[in-house]
Amino acid sequence: MAQRAAAGARAVLGLGVRAAQPAEVKHQAAKEFFKEVCRCLPWVLKNYRLEELTTVYELRRNVASLFKKYASVESPEAIDLLVYKGREELEMILMQHKQRHHIITQYVHNPAADRVVKPSTLSPFLEQFYKAN
Repeated sequence: MAQRAAAGARAVLGLGVRAAQPAEVKHQAAKEFFKEVCRCLPWVLKNYRLEELTTVYELRRNVASLFKKYASVESPEAIDLLVYKGREELEMILMQHKQRHHIITQYVHNPAADRVVKPSTLSPFLEQFYKAN
């Protein structure tokens, strides 16, 4: 089973992007890489026992937000580097070099962290305390 996963990871990672390609081809390569990642997510969900924490849809949404974070990148070299780093990350996940808590902290949405609201103003006690020091 581990050899099949390794062979699958190598097949996914073997699709490299050439540095001499124009930017629109690189954007297409990033889209294709995103599709490859989305195809791997059901296996990741099952293998890392994440069914109790999230769904495939939520994982895809979280991965899409990570991709959208770099949507403004236009340089072909930068796109190539981001796709390469993404392929390395995917390989580490598929080869099971990451543990479950790594996947949870990096890719599973944590609603409890979103609920934490920092106060915009200080309490009167803290204002007095800061003035005294």
